Amino acid sequence: MTVSLAVCLLAALLGTGAGLQCEVCAAEGHNCSGSLQTCPAGQDSCGIFLTEVTLAEVKSQSILKSCVTSSQCKAGPGSVDFGYQMTRRVSVACCVGDACRNTSVPTFDAKPNGQRCRGCFVSNTDHCTEQIIYCSGAETRCINAAGTILTAVGNLTQSILKGCASESVCAQLKVGPATVAGISANLTTAKCTAASGVAGLAPGPAGFLLPALAGLLLNLLSPLPTATPC
Repeated sequence: MTVSLAVCLLAALLGTGAGLQCEVCAAEGHNCSGSLQTCPAGQDSCGIFLTEVTLAEVKSQSILKSCVTSSQCKAGPGSVDFGYQMTRRVSVACCVGDACRNTSVPTFDAKPNGQRCRGCFVSNTDHCTEQIIYCSGAETRCINAAGTILTAVGNLTQSILKGCASESVCAQLKVGPATVAGISANLTTAKCTAASGVAGLAPGPAGFLLPALAGLLLNLLSPLPTATPC
């Protein structure tokens, strides 16, 4: 009788479980280390997110490790290219338990894929000078979004975002509160269409626009990771 009771108690403990634990940390660069934390209900995987931001040929990277859902793991790489040498790419790897010790994040795919979109990125204006954007890697969609963007320093700015995007970025796109490649926004326009060749559109005058946009993009496309990966 005593043995049977002990077996039942053990089975009950195993049934409830201690919950999945993941390393949680965030830092600039390729690596970070943090404490193990028990994941909330519904978050059944450990995610490692590597983000690369390019602004005027200057690249910066950051890493985020946290508890995630299976759907976040299956979403695939996130990538946007707004033109004017402004890109943001996120690569993800997921694991559970001891497998996380040897899990590495896939490298970014920046190879041209033969697709093209119209691209631009402006703020506080209703006019956007477009240029041809040559898509790369997982970017198979053209994004067209506009609305209020929340910068990394907490400021709100009206912006227009057009360019190449991956399917995972477009899956998050919607009118109202949304996330565009890690950028928090309240969108009034949110569209994605299939990327294809675009003829007859000359590149826009990027030279005089780039200095004016540099300060804004340093805030919007900040490589510093947040606690909630997107």
